[in-house]
Amino acid sequence: MRHSESTALLAFTLIACATACGGSSAPLQSPGNSEAAGSAAPSAAAPSPAPALEATADYSSRVPNSCADKAADLCTPPGEFVERLCAKPHQDVALALFDKSTPFTRLYLKGKIDELLFDEEVLALRFHAQPKGGMIVGSGKGTYDVLRWDGSCSRGLEAEVLTKSRPPRPRAAHVQWHRVGGRMQSALIASSEAVKHAHSKRGKECKGAMSGDVSAACEKADAALVDAIVDYVRSGEALPDPEGM
Repeated sequence: MRHSESTALLAFTLIACATACGGSSAPLQSPGNSEAAGSAAPSAAAPSPAPALEATADYSSRVPNSCADKAADLCTPPGEFVERLCAKPHQDVALALFDKSTPFTRLYLKGKIDELLFDEEVLALRFHAQPKGGMIVGSGKGTYDVLRWDGSCSRGLEAEVLTKSRPPRPRAAHVQWHRVGGRMQSALIASSEAVKHAHSKRGKECKGAMSGDVSAACEKADAALVDAIVDYVRSGEALPDPEGM
């Protein structure tokens, strides 16, 4: 019996030693290491954040509001902008450029030239001086490229047919309402009672017609709408950004 008891005691001692000592094969972590390991694991598993998209500014719907050359006698928009402006009519942009707050030089027709009207107000875009020593063309005083109220550009107008002196009631090229963007149309109607009334009257008289064979009443209502728009823009009231070029 004593031999069996001794054997059992020895076996128990060996098992206890193996249990206690076997755990030491893996190094114990200090509390600091444990926190580091716990924080590192989620980072490794989590997807890396997507790179931030590069901020890009879209200036296609904006118009310049400063002179291309502040030292020049004329205040004109930048040349690159003028190229895009004159590629095709931009009615929205024309209204924004003719706004009272813009610094660009206004010129006025001293007589009727082709489709341009006597006393018509235009915006100076470029001046082309007569080259020295070259063949004299026209008056030799140079020519202008200009913007009309309808969004179209006229190039090569002789300087002698234009003046900076504002007439009592400047005229404007016929604003094309159907080419005005929806956002600006809404702003004009909401901000001006005159535009709102004229727009409603035009709708009744023209019944949706934009051009072609229309009644005299429609033509009169359309002209009244143009006058209301021009008066509002000239007043300097706020306009939304045009919808692009």
